[in-house]
Amino acid sequence: MNIFVSCGEVSGDIYASAFIREVLKASPDSHVWGMFGPEGEAAGGLAKWSYEELKLMGIVEVIPALPRIFRLKKAITREILNAKPDSVVLIDSPDFHLMLAHSLRKAGYSGKIISLIPPTVWAWRAGRVKNLRRDYDFCLPLFSFEHKFLLERGVKSLWTAHPLVHELEGVRLSEAFTKKFRGCENVIALMPGSRRYDIHYHLDALLGTAGILKAKGYVPVFSVAPGLTGEVADVLRERVRDSGFGLWEGEGRELMLGARAVAGVSGTVAVEAMLLGRYMVVIYNMKPITYAILKRLVRVKNISIPNMLTDKAVYPELLCEAANPERIVSELGRYLDDETTRREIDSRLLRARDSMGTDNAAKFWAECVIHA
Repeated sequence: MNIFVSCGEVSGDIYASAFIREVLKASPDSHVWGMFGPEGEAAGGLAKWSYEELKLMGIVEVIPALPRIFRLKKAITREILNAKPDSVVLIDSPDFHLMLAHSLRKAGYSGKIISLIPPTVWAWRAGRVKNLRRDYDFCLPLFSFEHKFLLERGVKSLWTAHPLVHELEGVRLSEAFTKKFRGCENVIALMPGSRRYDIHYHLDALLGTAGILKAKGYVPVFSVAPGLTGEVADVLRERVRDSGFGLWEGEGRELMLGARAVAGVSGTVAVEAMLLGRYMVVIYNMKPITYAILKRLVRVKNISIPNMLTDKAVYPELLCEAANPERIVSELGRYLDDETTRREIDSRLLRARDSMGTDNAAKFWAECVIHA
């Protein structure tokens, strides 16, 4: 089979790699190519474009990049029309991928188009459901509640489990981790994110948090996300080291497993923390104008997926001005210092994890695309 795959960020690259690996396992002669990152390439895909092209966040921040994004869409459309892949699998990054899918259909592409991790139409911009019905053959969502939402609105959707369920089953502390943090029972994992945007808007607050935690006897350790490269990663390392805090350059999930609790930027990391049974203080900052726009558009009260999986939130969410060191440490202390609260939250975490399914999602995705 000839399969085009596209993603635009670190988490998307992780899902792309899992999908590519299962495709090549089931169909070794398949040619999988497109736009992804090092994980997708390591899995056996051929990257004609780097996912760095789409590492953009926020509404205001994207505007200057629009001419480049339109050129990218045109180039990818042309390449797909020439190569005629059997299927086009578009992973997350909905603003770009919805546009790309429509461009392909208008240009006459007749192969299958699949949305792997479709737009969060259940949270905001529900009008994009019509784009999913019009341009995509089917969707492969991450969560059971969004699968149900799509089906109820006439979108073909297939679901069995979240891929991280299977992936995180084998996570263990490595010898490198236990050697580095031997005797440190009070590690707190600080997760500043995997994008330039994340580091810019959240590092100061997390450095302040680390200072307070260290004074309280905890061992704050910052994760350097494997997908964070170049100048941004260097700045993160330098500022953390200059402040006298620990760094972990391995997988962030291993750091979280070895920690008592987590504080970090909202995203896939919160789902990983939940599946690892770790309490997390979720933070998110943005430009005031972006926040004002989103407040009017978003239809859900929580930004973190784990909080949507149970009847009562499991993780505190601190947005904008609330994402300050004092509040972050206070919310960590609410869990760390109170055994009754800790037992209650751990129980809710277990219930949230149970709603994530049990199957190998990546294998399921591969089967769906190969047999489409």
